[in-house]
Amino acid sequence: MSDSEGGGPPLELLRSATFDWTNTLSARLEQEGVPHQVLAVGARTSDGLWAVYVPPEELELAREIDREVMHELFPDLPEDYDPAALDTSRCPACQEPVPEGAASCPECGLALLEGNG
Repeated sequence: MSDSEGGGPPLELLRSATFDWTNTLSARLEQEGVPHQVLAVGARTSDGLWAVYVPPEELELAREIDREVMHELFPDLPEDYDPAALDTSRCPACQEPVPEGAASCPECGLALLEGNG
């Protein structure tokens, strides 16, 4: 995203995910004082995909907060699992490119955990 709704400072995509995840993440970012913006992905919010954007200088802290939220929402993940290290631009099954915010791989149909991003 190049700016925040009409000319604000540039923002970086932190996460594209379901409403529950982005809502929890947004609340935690707010609690930690991290400026952010949540926008619907695509034209239909009924798909439940939302994107969280943060200023570039807050990205590292925001990623750590995102990791903490992931472990709260998915407690069975290994402790060293880092969502920021994932290549979400490709399907983990077939390695074909996947558009940002996709709920499934357009090539093989694999359902994606959180959309990508």
